[in-house]
Parts: sequence; structure tokens; C-alpha cells
Amino acid sequence: MTATTLPGSWTRQEILALSLLRGVQGVDLRRAVECRHSLEHALAEPPPSIERIVRQEELFGQRSSAALLERAHEHATALAAFGARAVIFWDGDYPALLRHIAYPPMVLYLWGALSQPDALAIAIVGTRRCTTYGRLCTERFAREFAQAGCIIVSGLASGIDSIAHSATLDAQGTTYAVIGSGLDRLGPSTARRLAERIVQAGGAIISEYPMGTVARPGYFPQRNRIISGIARAVLVVESRREGGSLITAHFALDQSRDLYAVPGNITSPTSEGTNLLIARQKATIAISPAQVLEELGVAPVAASSQQELEFQSQLEQQLWELLSEEPQSADALAVQLGIGIGDVLSTLLVMEFRGIVRQLPGKQFVRA
Repeated sequence: MTATTLPGSWTRQEILALSLLRGVQGVDLRRAVECRHSLEHALAEPPPSIERIVRQEELFGQRSSAALLERAHEHATALAAFGARAVIFWDGDYPALLRHIAYPPMVLYLWGALSQPDALAIAIVGTRRCTTYGRLCTERFAREFAQAGCIIVSGLASGIDSIAHSATLDAQGTTYAVIGSGLDRLGPSTARRLAERIVQAGGAIISEYPMGTVARPGYFPQRNRIISGIARAVLVVESRREGGSLITAHFALDQSRDLYAVPGNITSPTSEGTNLLIARQKATIAISPAQVLEELGVAPVAASSQQELEFQSQLEQQLWELLSEEPQSADALAVQLGIGIGDVLSTLLVMEFRGIVRQLPGKQFVRA
């Protein structure tokens, strides 16, 4: 951890202690730290923003200061036992871009590791109920962003978020997940397993909520400002007209982040939000990962030349020529070739085992 520069005579432990006081918002905490020279001073002469809380909790003087510090010590012990730590606003390794948003979190709870402060991060967000098109787009953008050395940020939710995290990990990239609960209240089990993969791969799980905090609906819009705030750009893959990812998009605009949206079928409800962002000129249309990277000043990784595939039969070659990145059903392939579905399926499965074909839900197939 790099150097910490604190206002007045404050210590990190004192700031953490005040942050754990129920009802203290980030803006209140910052004002108290910058207007008073220590925790004891803040309790003896509380600023107007926290005076009601201090009086309600009957926290005055040195004894109350010691009690709050003990609470902070217990919380720090719980964090350490979990393998996590706290990063405060005045720490040198606090994310640089996040420091300058309108309402930055004063304390971040971190499980894992943050990369270099100057590393370029791109947030990828979207609907929980994504389509096959959304899945494939997310995998492609996340994979190519990660291969170009970008950090991928998302929210660990099912759907687009989890796909973005997983695709980044499959590409040996780094990803951050920002959650709306305490680090020890991750759920469901699929999210917990994905979080463990993220940390093991050198990424991080980030929360502004103390240990023991259970997720609530109102916490998720709050965490979205961190997803966009920690990133240089935000990509919305699929979103309904009033989807939660549009909240992240609006935060991105407020924070002067580059906002991109993947266009979708005009008849698809999951593309209504992204298409409207593009139509209203709120977001730049994202037609490829290379386009986004070039506009952000990042050189895309050149595609490696593929070795010529060796097909084990004429049917394999015919199927390969019919397949693309657009999913096709085994039935449709059988009709195009004029052969039985059984022969098509058995050949596709062999090609899948060899890693040149990928099967999607509904017996849909694409090139791997």
C-alpha cells in the first residue's frame, strides 16, 4: 500500500471508527474529517452534519472515542480473518478516478488486489436476463478488452455481469466486482464461487458496506456509481428500457465517462435501453471491441493467424463452412445439408470435444 496523507491529526483507525457509526454518510464523514482535527474533537464538537447522530448515540468525549475505536478494531479483525482490508479515501492506493466523482465512498472494503492506479478499466454492464446475442457480445468484448490489458469492472450479478467476469478470467485478464452487500454476505453460491475465482486470478471484490451488511434493493443503485466511477469507460451490452444498467449509464454521463452501447434487434425488449441510448446520442454505438479500444487510445491485440483446421470428414468441413459467430440450430444445419439430424448432432459433438465448435442452450452452435 502506498503512502496515506490524512487531514489534521486523524488516524486511519479513527476514520474507520467514525465511518462505522450508524447513519453517517460519506459526505458527512468527509466533512467531519476535514473540519475537525481528530475523532475526539469530532465527538466533542460534532459538525452539524453528524451532530444529531452523535447526540442520538450519546457519544461524547474520550470515553466514546475509545468505544468507537474498539468497534473499529473488532471490524478490522473480522476483515483480516476474511482476508480483506479497508481502503480509505486518503490512502495512496484509493482508485484515482473514483476519487473525483461527486459522492466518492470514503471507505472501500477490498477482498483481493487493486491493479496499478493508471491501469485502464472498462465497465461492462447489462441485464440479468440476457439473450444468446447478449452473451456472445459480452464474451467477445470482455475477452478482447482483457487481452489488450484492460481491467473489466462489473457488478457480479447474474446475466451480463457474471458473463463479463467469467470471460475476462477465461482470457487470463483482471476483473473487479463491485457488490451491494458486505464482503461476507455474498450470495447466491454461484456468485460466491465466481468471486473466489476473481480473487484467485488477481482481481478484487469491492464494497462500500461494512462486514455483516445484508444486500438491500437500495444498495444496488448506490454501488452502480462505483462501477462507473472506477472505470474510464462504460459499455452497456443489453438493457431493457428501465433496466438497472441504465442507472450505471446515467452515472457514467454525470461522471464524464465514455459511454458505449451495443446495438440490438429493434424487436428485442432486452435491447430497448441500449438502442435508446444510441438513438438519443447519449452513448456511442459499439460495433466491435477494436473500435472501442482505438477510441480509448488502446492498441487492440492483433488476432493471431489461425492454423489451418484439419477436418476428419467432409461433413465436418461442410458444417464448419456453414457455422459462424451467429448461432444456428442443429435442425437448420441438417436442412441446409439435406441429411439426418442424428448425423449432424454426432458430428457437431465430436467437433465440440475438439474445441472448434461451441454448443449454446437450445442446441444452437457457433464456431469456437
